[in-house]
Amino acid sequence: MHCNHQSFGLLLDSGKSCIPAACAAATVPAAFLMLTFTNTPTRSNPMNQNNDTPPARFFLTKISLPVHRLMTAMAVECAGQVAALLSFDKKATFGLKLAVDEAFCNAVEHFSGPVDEDEQVRIEFFVEGDALIVSIRERGIPFDLSQAERFTPDTPEGMNKPGLGTLLMHQGMDSVEMFIHGREGKEVRLTKKLTFGCLPLGLLETKTVKAGRKRISVPEPLIRLAGIDDLPKICRLAWRCYGFTQEATLYALDELTKKTESGEYKSMVAFDPASGNMIGHSALKYQPLGVNTPELGLAFVDPAYRSPGLPKKIAEALFDLARNRGDRGIFSYSLTTHTFSQKALHEVDSLPCGLLLGIASQDMQIKELDTSRQVKGSTVTHFHVLDRSPDTIFVPDRHREIVKEIYRQFGLPRNFGTPAVEPATGLSSVSTALLSKETNVAFVTVHSIGADTAGEMAESLRQCRREHRDAVYAFLPLGNAGTPLLAEECERLGFFFAGIIPRIHDGQDRLLMQYVDIPLNTDAIRVYGDLSRKLLSYILSEQERIRKLR
Repeated sequence: MHCNHQSFGLLLDSGKSCIPAACAAATVPAAFLMLTFTNTPTRSNPMNQNNDTPPARFFLTKISLPVHRLMTAMAVECAGQVAALLSFDKKATFGLKLAVDEAFCNAVEHFSGPVDEDEQVRIEFFVEGDALIVSIRERGIPFDLSQAERFTPDTPEGMNKPGLGTLLMHQGMDSVEMFIHGREGKEVRLTKKLTFGCLPLGLLETKTVKAGRKRISVPEPLIRLAGIDDLPKICRLAWRCYGFTQEATLYALDELTKKTESGEYKSMVAFDPASGNMIGHSALKYQPLGVNTPELGLAFVDPAYRSPGLPKKIAEALFDLARNRGDRGIFSYSLTTHTFSQKALHEVDSLPCGLLLGIASQDMQIKELDTSRQVKGSTVTHFHVLDRSPDTIFVPDRHREIVKEIYRQFGLPRNFGTPAVEPATGLSSVSTALLSKETNVAFVTVHSIGADTAGEMAESLRQCRREHRDAVYAFLPLGNAGTPLLAEECERLGFFFAGIIPRIHDGQDRLLMQYVDIPLNTDAIRVYGDLSRKLLSYILSEQERIRKLR
């Protein structure tokens, strides 16, 4: 058994690890992850490029203080409150407070002329693009920050020189800038890149398009494969549609470019022919490279435009691309807090084959939809079949009928083989992938069944429970005659049926099982279609059966 820490980004793997990538609707909800934006130059950030869609600004707070050093503590206290709001850790909080302390003292020290009671230092905190910005403005004497004396602690003389405050501001922030506003004085602007997903949900719950505003109709959009030149527009469209709720790669242009150039991402984009504006996007994600069962995700449509059936048209273009590449199928996920995305996937024959309980964190909520506020949610697993070649699988007798029904909807020919009656004696291969703290779940993949497999799975489960993981999901090879016996061992551990998924690890079908270690409000689960409802009912009954057995 081997264990690794992974982000929630892969369901297929030709090697030793396997991690699914969940998506809200046909989109991948990025808040599954807690990733940090890299400190890239301004040119790498599409939100800072010259374009007709400036980055959204979220105002946090502002404070105006008398020009006096005694007011420093109040400025620092305000900075501390902002740090708490944005969930800064101790180091980042200290850095922000120190930078504001130094900037405020600097503003007081460099103020020009006599200070009357009307003069103030104005401090404003806001989020713009992917950064927190602190603006400190006053009407002091302008000076050239680039020509300011530098603090040089490596020499005795340097200890007494000015410039320590500027150095400390730079230490606590990613950038320190000076702006001269003529008679209005000067401004010091402190910028700190934000940890992905740190904005509170309440700040994100603003509509991109104002109610009542007429949307632009695009009856015949232009749909094509995205090129490198389209990537900045994709980043901006993702922001305009969902803010920072998509995965972090979409907001790091360098990273998105690498994935596109390598073939890991295949993006399809839609344009309004009249204006030339990009209005829609979706992608196939080949993770790792070389797999032939990609994930459909990263789907979003500009709400300022109306183009009936656009998500379906983009998905069909991607399916044609995958078919021409010789791919075997396409998987995707949808949240169970609403049925809109599930219905959309049904319409492109991406059909349900499983349901993972407790995998979705609260941050996965999509701001345009009225979604559940429970702490953890669930997802429906979908699959679009491209390869209909026959295969033999080995399914536990208890689950044979529901599994047959799943395969029947796909039109996949499967021979149900006779399971082994004796435990396996060969070599075992099991891997465990621990996901981000936001999802707080783990995936256990059985690559080959041997004498030690049940014990390795038991140890993986114990490890996950010691770490207080909310849930553990197991992927068993349906092409192995020993899987039914292993499934029984898993049930003794507390795992219960979660569904199947075809053609994933090395082209094998997989039996999905799950161990959920937290209470869930299953009444809040919403699914679309008869088979999804039957799957939900069956899975919940299996959960109850296993609970009673223990």
